[in-house]
Amino acid sequence: MQTIDFKEVEITGGFFKDLQEKNAEVSVYNIYKRFRETGRFQAMKCIKDEAHKPHVFWDSDIAKWLESAANILAKKKDDRLKAWADEAIGDICRNQLPCGYFNSYFQVYEPENIFRKRPEHELYCAGHLIEAAVALHEAGVDDKLYAAMIKYADYIYERFYVKKDAGFFTCGHPEIELALVKLYNSTGSQKYLDLADYFIEERGRHNEETYAFTYPVYHQDHAPVREQKTAEGHAVRALYLYIAMADVARIKGDEQLAETCESLFRDIVDKKMYITGGTGSSYHGETFTFPYDLPNIFAYSETCSAIALAFFCDRLAKIRNRAEYHEIFERVLYNNVLAGESADGKGFFYVNPLEMHECIYDYNEGLKTKLFCPIPERVEVFDCSCCPPNLTRFIESIGSYIYATEGNAVLINQYISSKTEIGGAKVEIDSEMPYGGKVCVRVDGKADLRLRVPAWSGGVAMRVNGKKVEPKIAEKYIEIFCDGEIEIALDFKIGARFVYANENVWYDNGRKAVEYGALVLCAESADNGGNLRNVRIRSLAGAKRADGEFFTLEVNAERLRSSAALYSYEAPVPEKIALKLIPYFSWANRGKGDMQIWFL
Repeated sequence: MQTIDFKEVEITGGFFKDLQEKNAEVSVYNIYKRFRETGRFQAMKCIKDEAHKPHVFWDSDIAKWLESAANILAKKKDDRLKAWADEAIGDICRNQLPCGYFNSYFQVYEPENIFRKRPEHELYCAGHLIEAAVALHEAGVDDKLYAAMIKYADYIYERFYVKKDAGFFTCGHPEIELALVKLYNSTGSQKYLDLADYFIEERGRHNEETYAFTYPVYHQDHAPVREQKTAEGHAVRALYLYIAMADVARIKGDEQLAETCESLFRDIVDKKMYITGGTGSSYHGETFTFPYDLPNIFAYSETCSAIALAFFCDRLAKIRNRAEYHEIFERVLYNNVLAGESADGKGFFYVNPLEMHECIYDYNEGLKTKLFCPIPERVEVFDCSCCPPNLTRFIESIGSYIYATEGNAVLINQYISSKTEIGGAKVEIDSEMPYGGKVCVRVDGKADLRLRVPAWSGGVAMRVNGKKVEPKIAEKYIEIFCDGEIEIALDFKIGARFVYANENVWYDNGRKAVEYGALVLCAESADNGGNLRNVRIRSLAGAKRADGEFFTLEVNAERLRSSAALYSYEAPVPEKIALKLIPYFSWANRGKGDMQIWFL
C-alpha cells in the first residue's frame, strides 16, 4: 500500500479543518513562545552559559517544531513562521562542526564525550533533526538544513558503520533508525538504509550502557529485534524502533522482520492497549508492563506513544494492508492523540489518565515527597516537552493517512473531509465524522475504489448517484468501480454502544465503557457532580444528543446512594440521573474535576 502524501491532499472542511487552523494559528505559535521563553531556541546558538545549560534533548524539541512549521508552510504562506524557522535553521547550520556534528549540549558543554554517553539522546536528537530537514526540503521551504543533516548523517555513518570507533553501538532512545529511512527515501542513497538496518540489527547484541535507574529492556536491549515477540520496556522507544523495523522490512522485502513486527502489534492491541489507544501503562520507566495491566487513575499513556502507535499502524499497512491497522489508527487518533491538546490549542498533556479524582491529586500535591499522579489540567510546556511539537507536526500531516493506492485500487482509509487527485481521477470526501456517520465521496474519472467500513459501524446504507445500491464488501472494504462523475453517499450506522474489557483487566472488571462511533466517551464532574465511580448505566436505550460546550450524549443512569455510615448492612439505593457524556479528548477543559470512563 502506498499513501498519498498530505501535500497532495487538501483538507476542505469539518472537524480536521478546524483543528488544523487552530494548530497553525495558535498551537505552533504558542509552542514557539514557550520554547523561546524556556531557552530552547537560544540553545541553538551554542553560546556557553553554565547557569542555563540546555537539556540533552532540547534539539529534538526544536526539530519537531521545525517539522511542524515545514508541514504548515507546505500548504500556506506565513512570513512570521518562516522567519522564525529560518532563524533556528541559521543557528543550527552556523554552529555545525566542520565534521558535520551538531548537538547544542555536547559540543558546547561536553565535547570530550561526543558519542560517548549512550543514554543521553545524541542520535535521537540527530534523528529528529534529519526528519525536520527532510520535511523542510520536501515542502520546498528550506534546503540549508537538508544539506547540513546529510553532512551529519555522513559523519554518523563514518563513525558508527565504517570506523566503529564510537563509545556505543546503538542509541539509548531509538529514533535515528526511522529518520535514516526517511533520508534514504528522500536521497536514494543506499548507505542511509544500510546504517538504519545496522542500528536495528545491532540492538540487543551488546552489553551497552543504560541509565543507573533502569535496565536493558528500558532501552530495548533485552534481545535482538528478531527475537522480540512481545512489546516491552519504554513505550515510545519501543514503538519508534518498531516503526523503523517495519520500514526496513518493507523496503528489503524481509518477511521474517515483518512477521516480528506483526507479533509485536498483536501483543500491543490484544493485551497492552487502553481503550483510548494509549500505550505504556506504568510511570516507572514509561513502560509496557505485563498483559492486561491497564490501570486507569495512574495510567501513563504518553501522548508521544499514542502518536508512535499511529505511525506503526501506518507502516504495517504499507507492508500488507489490513483494515484493522486503520481501525486502530482511528481509535488512537480520536481518543488518546487528541486528548493531548486543550480545546484552545495552547495546553498539552504528557500523560493521559483514564480516570481522575481531584481529591487524590490535591492530597498528593500537599505531600513533601510526591508520588506519581497525573495532572488534572493541561499545561503549556513541560521540562520534557516532546509531546507538544509531536502533536503539531502530526496534526498538520493528517492528510497523509486518508488516501492510498494498492495495485490499481484507490483506498479511502479515514473519512476526513478532503480532496485529492489520484491517477488522473479527482476524489473528494465530505464527512460528518467523528460526530456523524454520513459520508459523501465524489469521483471524477476512473477509479477502482475501496472504501473502508469502520469497525464501529452497525451497518451501512449506500446510494450511487442517488440510487440505492447494496454495497459489495470484501475484507472490510466496500468495492466499487467508478468511471466518470460518480457520487457515493454512505450512511454508516453510528450510535452509542457498550464496551467491556477482558476479564483479566482487573481494574475494569464488572464495568463498562461507552463509545459513540470512533469516540470513547467519559463523564466529568463539571456536568455530573463528583464521585462518578458509583454511577451505573443499565442500558443505552434513549441515549440522545444534548446541548453542551462539547459534543454531549445524555444517557439514563443511576447514582448509588449509601447510608451515612462508613459501613452498613443496608444496600445502596439507586437514584435515577441523566448522565452527560463527552468525548474523552474533550475532558479537562473546564478546570479541575473528576473524570470517569468505566462505569458500573
